[in-house]
Amino acid sequence: MRNKVHAATVYSLKPGVKVRPIKAHPAKALPVKVHSITSYDFSQPQSFFFDTNIWLYIYGPISWQDPRSEIYSRALKKIRASDGSIYINCMIISEFINAFSRIEFKQQSEFSRYKEFRNSPGFRAVAQDIAYNVRKILKNTLACDSDFISIDLPEIIDIFEQGKYDFNDLVFAEVCRSKGMIFVTHDKDFSDMGVEVLTANERLLGEIED
Repeated sequence: MRNKVHAATVYSLKPGVKVRPIKAHPAKALPVKVHSITSYDFSQPQSFFFDTNIWLYIYGPISWQDPRSEIYSRALKKIRASDGSIYINCMIISEFINAFSRIEFKQQSEFSRYKEFRNSPGFRAVAQDIAYNVRKILKNTLACDSDFISIDLPEIIDIFEQGKYDFNDLVFAEVCRSKGMIFVTHDKDFSDMGVEVLTANERLLGEIED
């Protein structure tokens, strides 16, 4: 089994690689291949990029877990067993931390505003819990933070301007396309971003068959 490079090591774009985002005004939605995560063959090592919602299902607050947590946790174990690679960037970590914090905020009634909760002494225990889970994520991943010099940021902004896509999602899709990674997500918004998707989302699987 090869040695893993943890997320503390930057995985940069190869020289000469030009990232090709989806066009700002495509005539048609880009073709997408969607796989069911429950029946996917993980026997061969492949490269995957986990969306924030997947990490929340696996390492999020206990009160937020549901049956999907086991599905995605099982997939994580299979990828590791196959010597596959799971990539992450700072944007995913930031989203995970912010979402985890707000989920915890919604579980309590002492504070009416999130900022009050975030600045309270009691938040330290939450921050420690989040840090503990982020470290577990980092142990399972490789870093692939985007090189903004190689990304056509003005074109991404043009796409974002349409009001249809989340900015971070556009960057995640571009990273997956540039590195040939399979995007693991439960988010239906990736149905037309031109990336190969692995999911347990029945609505997404129903629209675009494997």
